[in-house]
Amino acid sequence: MNKLPTKREPAEPPEIGETPTWRELGDRVRDVMKDFVKEGKDLERDLEPRLLPALKRLKTEIEKLIAKLEERAGKKA
Repeated sequence: MNKLPTKREPAEPPEIGETPTWRELGDRVRDVMKDFVKEGKDLERDLEPRLLPALKRLKTEIEKLIAKLEERAGKKA
């Protein structure tokens, strides 16, 4: 009166090839990270000329708001 399922035969692993060593995996990760950093630097170079003027305008607007808030605080005190 055993209600447990019968034991299945282990499935054969798919043909993938050799399992990479830790050194090979480390090299792959290092290569991917180098590519990631390189692409990030390229993107930064492409975006900087367009973003810099907008960031300067934003900084000016923030400074104006800070000045207004300081004025209000000075009047209340």
